Amino acid sequence: MNIIYTVCNRTNLNHALVLADSALRHQPNDTFYLCWVDTLPLNNLPSHIKLLDVAQINIPQFKNMEARYYHFELLPACRPWFALEILKKNPECERITFLAPTVLLTQSMEDVANTGADILLTPNINKPLAPSDILDDKRILNVGMFHSGSWVLKSGPLTIQTLQWWGERTIDRAKFDLCNGMNTDQLWLNYIPVWVPDTIHAQHPGWHYGLHAVLNRNLVSEKDGFTIDNQPLISVDFAGLDHFDPIWSNHAGLLQKSNALKALYSDYKRSLKNLPAYAQTDGVPGYGKPADIKKNRILRNKLADKLKALTVYIDQF
Repeated sequence: MNIIYTVCNRTNLNHALVLADSALRHQPNDTFYLCWVDTLPLNNLPSHIKLLDVAQINIPQFKNMEARYYHFELLPACRPWFALEILKKNPECERITFLAPTVLLTQSMEDVANTGADILLTPNINKPLAPSDILDDKRILNVGMFHSGSWVLKSGPLTIQTLQWWGERTIDRAKFDLCNGMNTDQLWLNYIPVWVPDTIHAQHPGWHYGLHAVLNRNLVSEKDGFTIDNQPLISVDFAGLDHFDPIWSNHAGLLQKSNALKALYSDYKRSLKNLPAYAQTDGVPGYGKPADIKKNRILRNKLADKLKALTVYIDQF
């Protein structure tokens, strides 16, 4: 038995449902779990989706986590705990895959996931970045070598112990605070190859394409689908484009670097709009501190940077 799961609240429920539909198309034999971190009742989910509510699992100090984290920080902080609960409920599970709600499967992922390794991680980059004024190597180093939006784990004593270790650290060290060495759940993945010797990283260029990969991989629209570096596109992450992401939203300008990604993103937006009415939820998530994220945040940041550059110029001359 293989399982795919995601973790979401009302702000990204529609993305999670599109992901679930793509998993049904391309991984029909895998069980899909939607892990819910919100107080809003979730009814009438499609039959191919299993719902697991955060109230149903025993996360140590969850009340403290809820008070400590913004809602967009709380979601990744809960990811290892949901994995532990899913494996507990499904002892026959051989492989569990986490995909962020903003991920979309476009092909079967068996060529990537069916490796036999204990853990498969997704590197943010696999070669030096091309020069860009939007993203550079140092920024990737700040956020971590591996992307927590896609990983695959083979169930076993060592990997379950690793999930427990990871979860214990997300209780109080999973804020988005790069200056103090934290980046939600992601920086802890740097340690995984040390704790789990049988760890590999995904080499397939078509696995987990997104803003972090635009400068390194060539996405091409073909007659029968999309390819990356002459290999089929398997999955794409739209984090930072249609849904706020604390890291990648700042790099949304990279979308202009790829016409093929823009076309893929247009199709994705249509999928989001065509969802049933129950997927359209409003309001503030019920768990975690409310985050007042302005729609024009990126524009304001750019204006602030220009004003800062102007004041520096005036000070110098």
